[in-house]
Amino acid sequence: MTKKLIIALILLLLTGLNPAFSVLVKAQDNNDILRITALRISPSDKSAVIYWNTNYPASGHFQFGLTNGFDNWMDDNTVNTYHETTMNGLVPEKTYYLKLQVKTIDNQTVASDTYSFVTLKEDDKTQPAVTDVHVSFVTGQTATFVWNTDKLADSCVHYDTAPAGFKKSSCSGTMVNIHDLTVNNLKRNTLYFYHVSSKDKFGNLQYSVNYSFQTNNELDNNAPDLIIYEINPFNRQGANNLDQATISLSTNRPVQGTIRYGTKTGQYGKALELPWPRDTQVKIELADLLVNQTYYYRLSLKDILGKTLDTPEFTFATLPANVLTDLPETKLNDSGLNKDSDHDGLTDLEEKIYGTDPSNPDTDGDGYLDGTEVHSGFNPLGPGHLAAAVKIFAYNKPRLKSLAAEQQLAQELRQKLEQYFKTAIPKSNQHWFKLVNAYIYGGYPVEAVAQAVKWSGKTVHPSIPWSAWQNSNDYKNYIDK
Repeated sequence: MTKKLIIALILLLLTGLNPAFSVLVKAQDNNDILRITALRISPSDKSAVIYWNTNYPASGHFQFGLTNGFDNWMDDNTVNTYHETTMNGLVPEKTYYLKLQVKTIDNQTVASDTYSFVTLKEDDKTQPAVTDVHVSFVTGQTATFVWNTDKLADSCVHYDTAPAGFKKSSCSGTMVNIHDLTVNNLKRNTLYFYHVSSKDKFGNLQYSVNYSFQTNNELDNNAPDLIIYEINPFNRQGANNLDQATISLSTNRPVQGTIRYGTKTGQYGKALELPWPRDTQVKIELADLLVNQTYYYRLSLKDILGKTLDTPEFTFATLPANVLTDLPETKLNDSGLNKDSDHDGLTDLEEKIYGTDPSNPDTDGDGYLDGTEVHSGFNPLGPGHLAAAVKIFAYNKPRLKSLAAEQQLAQELRQKLEQYFKTAIPKSNQHWFKLVNAYIYGGYPVEAVAQAVKWSGKTVHPSIPWSAWQNSNDYKNYIDK
């Protein structure tokens, strides 16, 4: 069999298995160059379809953007002579510039000229998604409704005393994602039915399912004044990071308002609106603060009944530059030793110390949270101040009243450490009581205590709690060794 016949048979076999190869062979035989034979752009409001043809099978690389500098790119890796490539995530009513480079399987390339196209005016036919619908606060004659939408939309509450029809409504035309609407002039001690609706700027309307609520029996005119039950920081260190602080407050009704703050008493160069929606538990994050600086601040508040409150001046101080950096924000820990089941400011472990009810935030029913009373020096079980016997022991916390409970937790730590090391705790450890205190009172996890045994306490600090120490250089350097 001659060499020419063998080559012919091989080419015939490849041509039958791969049509693209057949075209490629033809191109090489005819010495024809790769060309983009057609390119058409069909834009919509947020996308565009590019229809393009080549004379030989090829893939494509697109460069595109709002300028002819092409800030974006995408690939169409399908090898073919005809393509429909879709570009998503475009902005309506904008001019885009586009350039295409194509490549065949034998690495021949060719590039198009620069094209431009304009996206269409936005045409959104999707209804807003209405979620997390609830009544945030009810009085005798008002109810405040809160819900979320996934796009900007208006707010309407439709309500009535009958479970259908909903002849009454209250609306706001402001386009928002977080909806907070108060309905007034309700009947006292009455069961109401309601649903909410939101409509976007294109007229797409969405209703929620039906809900119900009941007003109480008190006249709003007899409602007490707006009260702040608790505010932190209050004349103390209040920074989470070197240049940040969190102001938290508890009120008797949901509030809106402004915090004004600055570095000089009575002079407030900065102002910040309270976060939305209105709530009785408010956290305000202050950023870009000066290091090691005393700040002065005041709050101007307004509740859902229109009652107002201007606070006196409070202070807090940011951290100095030579202490731990990047201290994490103090957050409620819903597990382990820091669990606070009733959200009253006392951990469940502290509730045992003071004899309060971990499922009731106001054990003595006097209108003040148990944590507020304890932190202010008052007895959460009734009138009077706390007994002098309650003293700070470790990590700014009082010692457990029950020695047996402390011994049980110490034994628990020992068992977990032995499981960690798969043997008895190394005898070289001479500071067992410090590790026990760190576990019980400092909130340190077993992993940190175990590494402290191995590295002479580098992952545990005797007075700084784990919530702060976990971001120290020592902790970071030794925890994963």
